[in-house]
Amino acid sequence: MGKTEMMSKEMRQAVLEDVPTILALLQKRIDWMDEKGLYQWNRTAYLTVYPAEYFAERIGENSVFLAIDGDKAIGVIALFDVDPRWDNDKDAYYVHHLATDPAYPGLGREILTFAETYARNAGKEVLRLDSQKVNDDLSRYYEALGYPAVGECIDGAYVGIKREKPLNG
Repeated sequence: MGKTEMMSKEMRQAVLEDVPTILALLQKRIDWMDEKGLYQWNRTAYLTVYPAEYFAERIGENSVFLAIDGDKAIGVIALFDVDPRWDNDKDAYYVHHLATDPAYPGLGREILTFAETYARNAGKEVLRLDSQKVNDDLSRYYEALGYPAVGECIDGAYVGIKREKPLNG
């Protein structure tokens, strides 16, 4: 896949050389979560569960995308065909590792719009994601973007709310 314009930014598939940048971007967002007193990746050993090798494998599967501003990576998202937390009963992409540089407010919405278009173009029925159950601000954010709660999931220390957005309407 080539580059896709997003306002003044662009999206592109990640390559192996991007792994350190992806980890740094995730760490920046984790630090932001600590500063804000949020309970999300900063409390679940995120980069231990998802180390460099994990991202290298996902990049090899063409599942990871970066938002780029000039020559700087400012956001990341992974889109998977299956997710063990879900029944996989619908033709869907599953959003994981969505993170943005805190200096780019509104970028998360742009990246999700990219993911919705990408999924729709791939013939997917829905776009699915989950969010930490105790993060009320994030729940309100996803609901405002059209991702209502459709269930719960538990994965180790993580307790999440499953969310799903239909793409055909």
